[in-house]
Amino acid sequence: MKNKVLKRFIAYTLIAFSIFFTLPAIDYGFNDAPIAYAAGQYNLPLKTEDGVMLHAYMWRFKDIKNMLPEIAQAGYNSIQVSPVQGTKGTGQWWLLYQPTNFHIGNAQLGSYNDFKDLCNEAKKYGIDIIVDVVLNHVAEGNSPGQWSDAVAAELKRHELYHNRGAIGNYKDREQVTQQNLGGLPDLATQRQDVQDMHIAFLNECIDAGAGGFRFDAAKHIETNKYEDAGKPWQGNYWDRVLGSIRNKDSLYLVGEVLPDSGDNYQAYLTYFDITAHGYGGSLRNAVTSKNLTGLGTINHGNHTLPANKSFVYVENHDDYEHNVSRSLGQWERKMAFAVAAARAEVTPRFLARPLEALWKDADVVAVNKFRNAMVGKDEYLRWTRNETMIIERGNAGMVIVNVGGNAYIDSPTRLKDGVYTNKATGNATLQVTNGKVRGDIPGGSIIVLYNENGSGNDGDNSGDDKEPTILGDTVAINPATPIIGQSFTLTYNAKNRPLHGASIVKAHWGYDGWKGVTQTNMISKGNNIWEVTLNVPTQAQNKIDIVFTDGSRWDNNDSKDWSIGVKEDEGGGEVEDPIVIPTKTLSYNVEGNTIKVIYYAKDRPLHGASIVKAHWGYDGWKGITQTSMTSKGENIWEVILNIPSQAQNKIDIVFTDGSKWDNNNNKDWSIKTEKDNGEGPIIPTETFGYKTEGNTIKITYYAKDRPLHGTSVVKAYWGYDNWNGISETNMISKGNNIWEVTLQIPAQARNKIDIVFNDGSRWDNNNNRDWAIQIR
Repeated sequence: MKNKVLKRFIAYTLIAFSIFFTLPAIDYGFNDAPIAYAAGQYNLPLKTEDGVMLHAYMWRFKDIKNMLPEIAQAGYNSIQVSPVQGTKGTGQWWLLYQPTNFHIGNAQLGSYNDFKDLCNEAKKYGIDIIVDVVLNHVAEGNSPGQWSDAVAAELKRHELYHNRGAIGNYKDREQVTQQNLGGLPDLATQRQDVQDMHIAFLNECIDAGAGGFRFDAAKHIETNKYEDAGKPWQGNYWDRVLGSIRNKDSLYLVGEVLPDSGDNYQAYLTYFDITAHGYGGSLRNAVTSKNLTGLGTINHGNHTLPANKSFVYVENHDDYEHNVSRSLGQWERKMAFAVAAARAEVTPRFLARPLEALWKDADVVAVNKFRNAMVGKDEYLRWTRNETMIIERGNAGMVIVNVGGNAYIDSPTRLKDGVYTNKATGNATLQVTNGKVRGDIPGGSIIVLYNENGSGNDGDNSGDDKEPTILGDTVAINPATPIIGQSFTLTYNAKNRPLHGASIVKAHWGYDGWKGVTQTNMISKGNNIWEVTLNVPTQAQNKIDIVFTDGSRWDNNDSKDWSIGVKEDEGGGEVEDPIVIPTKTLSYNVEGNTIKVIYYAKDRPLHGASIVKAHWGYDGWKGITQTSMTSKGENIWEVILNIPSQAQNKIDIVFTDGSKWDNNNNKDWSIKTEKDNGEGPIIPTETFGYKTEGNTIKITYYAKDRPLHGTSVVKAYWGYDNWNGISETNMISKGNNIWEVTLQIPAQARNKIDIVFNDGSRWDNNNNRDWAIQIR
């Protein structure tokens, strides 16, 4: 965004000579040969983030409306339009990013009615219209920092602006949010009257049919979090504006947050997805250098972003207009796009450049349709060489991007056995047998492999309406009909099943049509028998849905899943206590350096709570921590706490659900501790420790005084041999900011495990050095 202001010199020339242009007719490729598509059905995902967005850059509303059938046929479920606000002239692209008002309609794109007609028509195709909105500033006038004469009268008030001159240092957070982008007058977005104008404008767009927004220059509008918290310039803009727009939960929101040391990206991640601009550069560089191995991590400057908050693209309009990416050819761009669009969780966008129709190229369309067919499938990345990357989705399909020469693929895979023919243009047929995919692929090609009939389900069938499957020799449960809120034992016989011989098995389960999906490690009982005790969620009404996985292969009952009927407690029977019944309200058991604490909430202040946390410290409330407890049903809660090494005498503890407290009638509880003279748990040096046991590694992460200090969830983000085969695994809280997980070393790993940690928004990557565990 900041480079846009360089164009103001052109503006001065135009104004000086009073020359005004009209936008020339643009060829969008409408008359090219039609693409191939499955007639009659678009099969577009309902949610914007599950599909692919077309950036109809500088397209008129009426032209987009006319092209909707072809856009839907090409597999796009959303369209980003250029800024809809009033402008001070025509002829230059950047004029759209210098608004004169906060209303719909301009000479370049069309009127309010044109926009509304487009939105209404798009809905018929299952396509959302995403509006690029400019809220940070208004159009520049004849001198830097002065508004244009064309700006609406209500915006010609000095007090509506920060009036502090241009940004001189883009690493200075105060300057970035409180000073002008070049000569563009920077709105005082802390003011309620400015916010009210923006709220009204956004609601005007929503009422006309908009399905979401891209917030241009979002990082230049202050927050009240992270780098802005407690600072003189902090403001409630995003909380108040986003909290006041209609139908917010049904909209797709993304903010332009270009990476720099003053971007405060962590704050913006709490409001919306953000532009993974650095990853776009990585995609371009990877294709031109013919080395795709660094594309596993979604980089954002010196940060990394979680996939489910990343808005990814090969190029944006600034890259194109400022000649950053303009020299990149069609082949390079579609190869890079294939990597981005095939990946899980990210939201990809394709820039439709003027005067070309690459957006409906057969290879691009094949990748779009692949993505649409893979909604809900997880991701596994592999590289067979620097030039060849495989993006595998569940066990249902894969995209192979080959920027090198002809190659023979012989790679592990989770795909089901069978013969797969490329759905893109390259001539390739590959065979999958016994967990291997093999075949020749042409150089410089995109290979798209999947079965359109839906075979290859990976077990996540959210929303499927199936009859419960009768449990047979493979799955057994005890009791026969589990009771809601109570535990049951599940036994899985992997013999002669897809997981036969697995060294680890996880129960992948949810309830009532795959709500609340969870993965729980099972315990090996030997001879391919696995067992786990699960607690039926109190929210469950009808059934438990379940499949099994070893992390790469799946047993989903031949795509039918297993279903276990559940029922309410009918009373009269005895509830099996998961642990020794506590006396009074609290019981505990000290085991070495840990304490198992059991809290009975029945008839206490937290009776019936849906969540309970242990609020605890040591030796008179030092080192206070809150740790989530596990419901055992019947108002019984349990947690295992790690005794801090500093503790000398006792653990102090009370309980809370976040609003109510049980503090033992103002007396608290105290648990005497005894020092463990044995080996005890792994004590990491500094932040990170590990212990290798056969083919597994037990990882311990100390979050204290690290970026993830105090977080309620931590995930290990890991791969092997320089970030091959990236996975994300939930860690278990041991209390006191200590987190633990046991990982299975992949059979393909040769030298090391690469690992960092995140809570879904913040990351600890060892100060950009990552951690590595040597395994050979």
